[in-house]
Amino acid sequence: MTAIRYTPPGDRDTRRGRWVVLLAFWVAMALLCVGAVVVALVREPDQPRSQCAPPQECPGPPLGQPPSQFRRWASHGRGVSLVYPRRVFATESTSDTSLRLRVRASRPSGVEANLWLTVQRAGRTLPNELLEERKDDLGAFVLGITEDDDPLTIVPAPRLGDIDGVGGSYRGTADTPQGPSAPAILTLGAATNGRTTAVLSYVITGTDDAGEIAALRTYLSPILTSFTWHR
Repeated sequence: MTAIRYTPPGDRDTRRGRWVVLLAFWVAMALLCVGAVVVALVREPDQPRSQCAPPQECPGPPLGQPPSQFRRWASHGRGVSLVYPRRVFATESTSDTSLRLRVRASRPSGVEANLWLTVQRAGRTLPNELLEERKDDLGAFVLGITEDDDPLTIVPAPRLGDIDGVGGSYRGTADTPQGPSAPAILTLGAATNGRTTAVLSYVITGTDDAGEIAALRTYLSPILTSFTWHR
């Protein structure tokens, strides 16, 4: 005679309920783990805050770009050369001793930035004298040029290649067809290697915002760092 195990009423349902609870627990844990992995994979790291707030000099676009992205200018008679990013600058005019560029990169409406570089034989004019001549030339369309006294936009004299220059930042008012109303901030620098003297001016008009000025100044960096004095 076979023994029959006695099962109390409700015990079978109780065991089945325990298995259902355990299965639901492990399914929930698996879903939580999968969700955590997905979030970790798709979440982008926070962008670092800018470490180049005015009046610091900010680095410009890196020169480690394809050569086709840059245009070279050289003064064979004066022995200097430089490169500038084609997507940032449009060429206004060029000769063996002069280069004029206009920023065509994205910028706020009404804001303009222009670069003017000239070179000549050293000895005729010292860098400081050449700097004063350039301020006089710019005075035809920038009125009341004075030294910049805003701590947010002041910059030291730019370095042309491996030679320290004289100059710095200046302010004035752009003379427009509607009258002198637009603010202007100028970066001027002049330097010499004893054989050639160069003077550079970079004029930003239409804004007095330190952030916009700093952003536009970054475009100048590749020109200054690539400036080469051929000895």
